[in-house]
Amino acid sequence: MLKVSERNNILTHIGQLSYEEIGFLLNRMSAYIDKQGFNITVKKKIYAAMVESLENIYKHQDIIQTDPEHLPRFSLFIEDQIISLFASNSLRVEKISPLMQKLDKVNALDRHGLKDLYKFTILSGNVSPKGGAGLGIINIAKVSENKINYTFEKINDKFSYFTINVLISLNVK
Repeated sequence: MLKVSERNNILTHIGQLSYEEIGFLLNRMSAYIDKQGFNITVKKKIYAAMVESLENIYKHQDIIQTDPEHLPRFSLFIEDQIISLFASNSLRVEKISPLMQKLDKVNALDRHGLKDLYKFTILSGNVSPKGGAGLGIINIAKVSENKINYTFEKINDKFSYFTINVLISLNVK
């Protein structure tokens, strides 16, 4: 197994996503994890967090056609027995407050609270026009067993650049 002592980039994607590209990225991650001999539980956690993060970018990205600097971005790093996932995309400013409320709510809960919120969200049937009910954020927090770090960087009066950072331990409990 790889002995990690410095930050290594496993994979990076910059630009708009398609379902084909999401599949390609998941396959690359899976091959890397298999090659390194990491535990299947770790692989499943990374896979689940990646699926949710990449689908969030795919479904909710607000592309600014004239701004190549703020394209959707996905990166996976490994450092000191931690997988660090970064997912970024531009968003209209009116989406920030509801998203921040969801993230803060999820980050305030423990494992049992996340499980209860997940059940409640499924049973409530509050699905957005893009097909989401906020389950992706809840699932990321559940599988990572960590808080979701996030930032909103103002681009202009209409857009901000949203980034999440999810940490997943390579040491299975």
